[in-house]
Amino acid sequence: MREGKARRKAVIRAVVVGGVLITAAAAITLYTPWLGLFGLHEIIVSGNQRISAEEIGRAADLRSGQPILSISRASVAERVGALPWIKETLLERVFPHAVRIRVVERLPIAWTETGDGERCLTIGEGGVVVDDTCADRGEVLELVGALRTGDGPGAVLVDAHVSTLMEAVRDLAIPGVRIQQIDVSDLSSVILYDESGLRILLGAIESYTRRVEALVALSRKVDIREYSSIDLRLEGEATLVRW
Repeated sequence: MREGKARRKAVIRAVVVGGVLITAAAAITLYTPWLGLFGLHEIIVSGNQRISAEEIGRAADLRSGQPILSISRASVAERVGALPWIKETLLERVFPHAVRIRVVERLPIAWTETGDGERCLTIGEGGVVVDDTCADRGEVLELVGALRTGDGPGAVLVDAHVSTLMEAVRDLAIPGVRIQQIDVSDLSSVILYDESGLRILLGAIESYTRRVEALVALSRKVDIREYSSIDLRLEGEATLVRW
């Protein structure tokens, strides 16, 4: 199995998993003396950066010699897509003896602590917990108070609005303002915090879209860095408090 650029320098190792020979290098090749016409000989993986080709190969659950014409694209996409980091999967047949699995990984959006405060979780696009460490902690939002279905990779945020709010805040383009924290402990009163300490009160999670749009519109009229608090909870009205 050939991996993406990030893993091309991997040390060559060989292990057998489920009867399939996996070489942890630039390729994973499936060898069998009775390889037939169009039988599977190689799996090529591309697009992966955070998850290894070996993990993707195991999730695909394909076997040496399996006729590549019999391989279901949908089934492979479903199995590989169950990996927390994977956002999209595309399988292509490469005749005569290979398949290519192209993946798109979820971008990390936020980090959050577990309920006991002992572990840190990374949350990716779609509100999926992708890792139980926080390697990107300094580069993504901190999410406070969000309910999840669990405390490990594969768990998801209970309220889908929180996921879309995180992505909207991530894409905000307000000069001089960088939102650092989203507090959704009270879904009827969501609060954003800028790295300078600016507090932005958005109100109910269900109406965050209009409030975020109002924040962007406001930033075009005033320099919001001059304020310590901006209250957008009243529709069509903003209350600003200077430092």
